[in-house]
Amino acid sequence: MYDIENMDLRYRIFATTFLMANRLQMLMDQQIQDITCKQWFVLTMLDTFEQAPTLKDLSRACDSSHQNTKQIVAKLEAKGYVRIERDQADGRALRLHKTEKSSKWRMDNKDKAAAFVDAMFSKLSDQEIKMMFKAQQCLYQTLGEMEV
Repeated sequence: MYDIENMDLRYRIFATTFLMANRLQMLMDQQIQDITCKQWFVLTMLDTFEQAPTLKDLSRACDSSHQNTKQIVAKLEAKGYVRIERDQADGRALRLHKTEKSSKWRMDNKDKAAAFVDAMFSKLSDQEIKMMFKAQQCLYQTLGEMEV
């Protein structure tokens, strides 16, 4: 059995990262309507592109496998949030376009999303938020350097 109270803090942070991800997904899936947390994330990342990205570009932006991203995008397409079209210059590439339904959903849920984030970070000071962000960025970069 693990002695959690005396465990190396790095291992506790490692475990808590998974626990937080699971809890975040569960809460968001309960509170947002019509799409899942992962579908919301893909739509959010899609918003970061000025032009319609390819599936490969979106997968990279999501830091997810092509297959996982493709499955999520297929569900979003079935729900009418994304339109998939062949690239006119390269017929092998698929371009992902947001639909009006996606834009409307974002506007309809903007206040709810802001309230969720405000509540999530309500017990942290601005300084703690900055420190957490810096630590997360460092860990994320380190994980990228560990890729094989």
